[in-house]
Amino acid sequence: MRRRIPSLGALMAFSAAAKHLSVTRAASELALTESAVSRQIAQLETQLGVKLFHRIKKRITLTRAGAAYSTRVAQTIERIERDALEIMGYEADGMVLDVAALPTVGAQWLIPRLPDFYARHPGVAVNVSARNTRFFFSETALDGALYFGQPDWPGTQADHLFDEILLPVGSPTLIGRRGELPPSKVAELRLLHLVTRADAWRRWFDAAELGGTNVIRGPRFDIQSTLISAASSGLGVALLPEFLISDQLRSGKLKVLSSLTLKSVGSYYFACPEEKAGNPLLQAFRAWLLSQAQASAHPGSSPGALPKETGRLADRRSATTAGGKG
Repeated sequence: MRRRIPSLGALMAFSAAAKHLSVTRAASELALTESAVSRQIAQLETQLGVKLFHRIKKRITLTRAGAAYSTRVAQTIERIERDALEIMGYEADGMVLDVAALPTVGAQWLIPRLPDFYARHPGVAVNVSARNTRFFFSETALDGALYFGQPDWPGTQADHLFDEILLPVGSPTLIGRRGELPPSKVAELRLLHLVTRADAWRRWFDAAELGGTNVIRGPRFDIQSTLISAASSGLGVALLPEFLISDQLRSGKLKVLSSLTLKSVGSYYFACPEEKAGNPLLQAFRAWLLSQAQASAHPGSSPGALPKETGRLADRRSATTAGGKG
C-alpha cells in the first residue's frame, strides 16, 4: 500500500504560511513565488482531505485542524533540520557518541574532563545534552546517560561511578567567621532545598538528634547549580555534594558548617542501552569514565578533583539519606 506522506516542500510552504498568516511573507521566507506557495498548500489540503486555512479575500487564518497540524509540522521540520545538522557534524569516520548528563554534573564534572578523552581518542566527537530525569533510550539517539539514583534503569547496563556525600555549607557573608556550628544553630538559619533530595535536611537533623526541627521551610531549587549559586550568594544554607563545590570551598565562597555529613542512598551511574553495550567506542568511553570517576576521589588527579582540605570529609561523621533521580 502506498504511503500517503506529504512532500517536504508542501509541509514547509504550509508551515511558513501558518507562521506568518500570510502567503506573501511565506513566499519571501522560502524564496518562492506566491503562486508556488499557494499551489503547494492546495495540494497538501487535497492530499489530507482537510481545509487548513480559511481564506477571506487576501487574508488567511488557520482552521482548527490547521492550527493543530501547524504545531506538529513545525516540530517535525525543526527535528529534520536538527538531525541534518547533527549528521553534518559527524567526523569523517563517523565516530560520534551522544550522551546525556545531569545539568550541573555535566557542566562541572564531565565537560572539564572531556579534553583528556579527546586526547586519547582523536577524531571522536562526544555530543552532550542535559537531562534531569530518566527517559526511554528507544525514543532518542542517545548512547548513554550519566544519572543519579539506583542501577535499576530498565533495559540498560549501568556502571557505578561514585557515591554522593552531602556537606552542610553556607556563605561567609551569612555565617560570618564562626567556625563549626552546632546543629541547633544551623537549624536557626534559612534552609535551602533541592527538590530531588527533599528529605535531606530532615535526615541530617535526625542524625543530629534534632528530629523535631521544622525542615519544610525555605526555598526549593530543581538543579544543583542554582542551589550552589543560592548558597554562595548568602541566601541560606544547603546540603551539597562535595565534588561539585570544591572550587567554592577552595575560594572561600562557601564554608562547611558542621562535621556531620550525609551519604545519599543513591549514587551516580553511567547507563547505556543493553543492545549498545558491546559497541567498541561506547566501551572505550565507559572505561575512560570509570577511570575518571576513580581518579576524582584522589586530590589533584584530574580537573575538579577535591582539594586536600575537603577530600577527607567523607571520613567525618556521616548519616545516610535516600536519593532521587535529579
